[in-house]
Amino acid sequence: MKQAIVIASFGAMGDDSRERCLDALEADFRAEFPEAVIVQAFTSTFIRAALEKRGLHRDSLEEALLRLSEEDVTHVLVQPTYMTPGEEYEKKVLDVVPAYTSRYEKLTVGEPAFFEEADYMRNLVALCRSIFVPRDAELVLLGHGSPHRHNPVYERLQAEIDAQQLPIHVGVLESTDTPDFKMVLERLQKKQVREVLLAPLLLTSGMHVARDMAGEGEASWKARLEKAGFSVTPILEGLGESPLFRQIYIEKARKALRTECPRDASAYRES
Repeated sequence: MKQAIVIASFGAMGDDSRERCLDALEADFRAEFPEAVIVQAFTSTFIRAALEKRGLHRDSLEEALLRLSEEDVTHVLVQPTYMTPGEEYEKKVLDVVPAYTSRYEKLTVGEPAFFEEADYMRNLVALCRSIFVPRDAELVLLGHGSPHRHNPVYERLQAEIDAQQLPIHVGVLESTDTPDFKMVLERLQKKQVREVLLAPLLLTSGMHVARDMAGEGEASWKARLEKAGFSVTPILEGLGESPLFRQIYIEKARKALRTECPRDASAYRES
């Protein structure tokens, strides 16, 4: 048996974020699974093309699965690094994998960070240990959200946060999804806080963090919160810079490797 693990991520354009988050995660996987071949795949066509222009090649998931099958790999785990089982997970992983199952004895798909009920409390602990929130401040976590359909993961995470009475508020950057800026603003105003920490609920930092979350333009969350009277301190690092949060994906991989793989990838789809 020759085992490989494909770490499938959206990708990252910036060298620093890619090295500190995705390459660091790859190093963690190499240390945890020394007998396995560890490779990365970027599911964003835009990011792969932009990196290619700079002379940096990154495999798509299709390219990685094809190449590994030609290298006599028999067992493959595709471990996504997405936060939720959303559109990217479905279209760029679940829709891709079935075409390659016949090339391997076993082809397994791991879960995103927030997938089952137990993930919310466990991942919330990792979040709280990764981001220091000063006394009298509130933390706003910004996920991506979806432009096409609502993703209930963010609301479920907020419910767990509220049950634990933590000073954390979850929002999404996509203006057509919720919890949106207005909802988060109302929560902050209700608590009458003035100090806000603004951090990405994203594995890597990039354009969304630099522009949409913390940019100086009037449309950024930082600018809009400041206009509403809050003192805002942005955190620009992706969660992948936290070894504790990276461990979530190690645990997901361990779980997937213990589980017999269904041949139909639709078995992984969000119910």
